[in-house]
Amino acid sequence: MFRFKFAIAIIIIAVGLLLAGCDTQPLDPLNPQAGTEYFPLEKGRFVSYNVKQTNYRLNQPPEVITFQLKEVISELYITPAGEPAWRVVRYRRADGRQNWEIISVWTARKTATFAMRTEENIPYLRLVFPVRVGKTWNGNQYNTLSRENYRITDIGRRYLIDGRPYNETLSVLQRNDSTLVGKNRRMEVYAPNIGLIYRIDEQVAYCQDRAQNCIGKAIIESGTIVEQRIFDSGIERD
Repeated sequence: MFRFKFAIAIIIIAVGLLLAGCDTQPLDPLNPQAGTEYFPLEKGRFVSYNVKQTNYRLNQPPEVITFQLKEVISELYITPAGEPAWRVVRYRRADGRQNWEIISVWTARKTATFAMRTEENIPYLRLVFPVRVGKTWNGNQYNTLSRENYRITDIGRRYLIDGRPYNETLSVLQRNDSTLVGKNRRMEVYAPNIGLIYRIDEQVAYCQDRAQNCIGKAIIESGTIVEQRIFDSGIERD
């Protein structure tokens, strides 16, 4: 009897170890910690950014353009497919001494499983819920562009922008192609109950002129770098 019980115990332990080695981790339950708070949609919510755009042209000094951008969630509407979505009114001005001027209207939509923005009539899958480090998805799943694997690289990181701390941020690497001839890198950072707080888009080509001895030195010859940094956020009331 003792040997029988001992054998049963060994089998139970072995089965337990086998199951523990399997990837049986379920998805996180849908709750405020699932990540939906990183993409808030509410009437009147706005975020303002300082934008720096640097244009590189062959044999010319870099051209630096700075301006401010503001995005305001204006109203809820129903799409032709019967889905609720929000209009996002976008404003631009040269600096704080100028008045805001409307430049475009984009849209945003959030469900229990994803967050999407339609920019210049192109839908991009910005986030997928529940969030977790290492999670990947095709950001171009709902458009006709080639596949791009977005990946969550950080959750809960403290991010400092112009001296102001943002806690518990989430970072999404949208593209990270870097070679001896150029770089194509895009990344976005989100903060809970604010949304996008930082974005960088680098699409540049490096100098390949042997006469200048610049090959492999990452000297930018052409392309564009756009950096977008939050400076204000809140809710506008009617």
